[in-house]
Amino acid sequence: MSKIGQKIKAARKIRRVTQEELANAMGVSDKSISAYESGRANPPLNVVEKISKVTNQPLSFFLNDTVETSILSKLREVEIQFKEIKRLLKKEKFT
Repeated sequence: MSKIGQKIKAARKIRRVTQEELANAMGVSDKSISAYESGRANPPLNVVEKISKVTNQPLSFFLNDTVETSILSKLREVEIQFKEIKRLLKKEKFT
């Protein structure tokens, strides 16, 4: 089990919800939650953010390593910038 998987499972248990209930609240399959918890799959940052919101745990609960948090934070910024570039390119294409 991965560290993040352990954290997801712990947050779910604290919230007293099943994998299926967590999955339904997030709009994913319970198989996805199982895969994250067991370490078979690593959840993308946006999924971790949703889990954070649904379980009422701060994002830092899942990303306890400051270096990892810093890297993920920078990746999130890049993702936002790419979305903005995409939006601007679409706008330019139609004008």
